[in-house]
Amino acid sequence: MKNRNFICVLLVSAILLSGCNSAKTVQTESSSPETSQTIEKIVFTEDESVTEASSEQIQEKFEFNPHVYSAQLAKTVPQEHWDALYSLCDALRAGETTFKCADEKAYKWVTDVTIMCCLFPVAGLQFDAESSDGSPAFENGIGKITYKTDIDEWKKREADFEAMIVDIINSTVEKDDTDFEKALKLYLYVAKNYTYEYDVVQWDNYVYKTFVKKTGQCINFAAVYAYLLMQVGVDALPCGTYDGMCHAWTYVTINGKGYHIDTTWALLDNYAGMEQVYLDYFMMSDAERNNDNCLVADLTVDVLPGIWVRLTDVSYAATDNSYNIRTFSTFVSLDEENKILHYRTMEGEDKELRYDI
Repeated sequence: MKNRNFICVLLVSAILLSGCNSAKTVQTESSSPETSQTIEKIVFTEDESVTEASSEQIQEKFEFNPHVYSAQLAKTVPQEHWDALYSLCDALRAGETTFKCADEKAYKWVTDVTIMCCLFPVAGLQFDAESSDGSPAFENGIGKITYKTDIDEWKKREADFEAMIVDIINSTVEKDDTDFEKALKLYLYVAKNYTYEYDVVQWDNYVYKTFVKKTGQCINFAAVYAYLLMQVGVDALPCGTYDGMCHAWTYVTINGKGYHIDTTWALLDNYAGMEQVYLDYFMMSDAERNNDNCLVADLTVDVLPGIWVRLTDVSYAATDNSYNIRTFSTFVSLDEENKILHYRTMEGEDKELRYDI
């Protein structure tokens, strides 16, 4: 069956991708290393019980969350759609062929290729929204799915994906990090570990592929970053625009305020010889996004029913300038105890920003 958003995304993305790699090209020099991550140390006795640890308490670990959520998206998407999404995700994890679903409208939304790619990436393009025996794909509160591959092969793919996501988030963020810290650490992670792909995007699940291969284009990075943030409880959605510089990035809500975060133009791969990550594209306001010629007057959000923000009565504004670190400033270190972000200007001047505002 045709998928509403997937066709639109193909059309939108073809335009969005044309402006993805027009990032700044000025280079700066930096000699201060970033602070290293704390490495937990556990010492075992002969009976393998924990007897001592590092000076800091052992950090609680994240587990894979198959039920990612965005309160911003929930302003438009009704609860029965979320219930159906989570029922589908649980069924897919178990290799089942049916799931509970309130109505056909919810069924069409949750089985849309774009919804799967963005909210449960491993399942994108891995099943058809149809029955295996020719009966109606949805009837009597039950949705049907048909896998495109062997069930055991699918379940291994899914389990490997979960393990990969858990490894990424637990090696990058901590459970007690603030939303700002989670957003910054994952921004730095993407900037350092992913590279821009100049070839035409192959639509074999544009989000899952990027997780696995660590390459992609703007629409890929926007969704990957958003998914990682949702995994750790930060409200985030991939978004984009036709107007001005056709491009895609991530809309993030932190402490009740919206911001634009662009991981594509933060990639170290974009800047030959750079060792530190630019903060120009982190926590941007509408005005700053517009100044980059990525006009936000008519945003698209792939997972929205209808895609276009203008078709909703929900605001996707970003008016706060509290975290304005621009003009080629680079990340130096993060003092989490005192909530201070240390950064370096293009002129080599070390500065700090208190982020507990």
